[in-house]
Amino acid sequence: MIKKIFRSAVNLGLSKTARSVYWVFTGNVFSIILTFFTTILIANHVTKAENGIFLALFTLANLLSDLGEAGLGSALSSFIPRLELEQKSNDARAYLGAAFRLELGIGIFLLITTTLFAGNLSHILFADTSPTNVVITSGLTLILVLFGFSTFALSAYKKFREVALMNIFYSLVRLGMLVAAVFLTKLSLFLILAIYLLASLLGWIYSLYFLGTKFIMTSGNRVQVKKLLGFSSFLGIQRIFISVSSRLDLLMLVPLAGAVQAGVYGIASRFALVYPLVIGSLGQVLAPKFAEFAKGRHALDFFRKVGLLIGLLLVSLIIFYIFAQPLMLMLVPKYADAIPVFKGLLIAMTGFIAATPFVSFLIYTLKKPQVMTFVSAVQLIIIFLSNLYFIPKLGRFGPAIGIGLGNLAVLVISVGATWYYLKKEI
Repeated sequence: MIKKIFRSAVNLGLSKTARSVYWVFTGNVFSIILTFFTTILIANHVTKAENGIFLALFTLANLLSDLGEAGLGSALSSFIPRLELEQKSNDARAYLGAAFRLELGIGIFLLITTTLFAGNLSHILFADTSPTNVVITSGLTLILVLFGFSTFALSAYKKFREVALMNIFYSLVRLGMLVAAVFLTKLSLFLILAIYLLASLLGWIYSLYFLGTKFIMTSGNRVQVKKLLGFSSFLGIQRIFISVSSRLDLLMLVPLAGAVQAGVYGIASRFALVYPLVIGSLGQVLAPKFAEFAKGRHALDFFRKVGLLIGLLLVSLIIFYIFAQPLMLMLVPKYADAIPVFKGLLIAMTGFIAATPFVSFLIYTLKKPQVMTFVSAVQLIIIFLSNLYFIPKLGRFGPAIGIGLGNLAVLVISVGATWYYLKKEI
């Protein structure tokens, strides 16, 4: 029995999927380490209030860029892998070009809209920070849309090593520019945002070295665009729900509890970001793999292997929880009040991690993106109402409760839906 388990673990560890995970995971490990240093550098050179506003602005940029993705990047993993297997490279490039043009158009629209309402956003969400900071954030949004597109495109072509190098390059350039700024001048909110904007732009340009530029001049025909939009529509709506629910914490903390509370929570959330990054990496690998299976029952063996990996991630979460206090005291001693928040966020991540294989299985193998759209809507409602109730009462501790309840709902519904559709198929 033990030998059988050991043999299965070895086979899993040497599989092509596992090697892909290693590349993406390695890239994200380096990115996470560099992001940690970036977080620590900023936290130790600006006030808690400034840090809170910066994190809220960066959250807005990430939220809007996720909306700009509109499910189009995710949809590529449902078309390109099969077309490449069938040696239809021109068709694959046409889908890629169509998705790029659509995302670029959405990104430009978001840039213009955010710039026009910069003053209002500054007053309502960001404690009356300078509207210029919101304008820079709108530019960052557009670049993040393009950066995210490249990540999805390379993943659809299963170029996971290139995804890793792209993320490392971006994180390294960003940290290097911040270190230079610390030595040459004083960090300010404006300077930090400008550095993030420039680093993201350089990262996207670097991605074109791997992706090429032919797709930019390629546009899909009407049938291809219709198929792309048809599949991405549910994913796009789901993306909206997920993006909003995952960004509500900092965006609601500043107006409901103040910039200082947001700064403390922001540090805790940046440390907890390790798991969303790892799960995001895993999702990039799982999407094209699950898409290869025509029927749900054909994917069950692979699903079980993914379940083993998820179990290891949950064990690592327990270890992380145990060492949370010494880790944060060593790296950001002035943010000791963020330690219990960090622990709460780790607990809240449990449902999110456990639901990962079910979500990919439902979307890419069972072809039920509408189910996850519904799940994401439920999650958004739970998180919003929880934040609205708990943030005024508990301050920085409030968002962790909403995140935990929302993730639990995702796990329960996705497991139930998987069981239902599999039984129906069999």
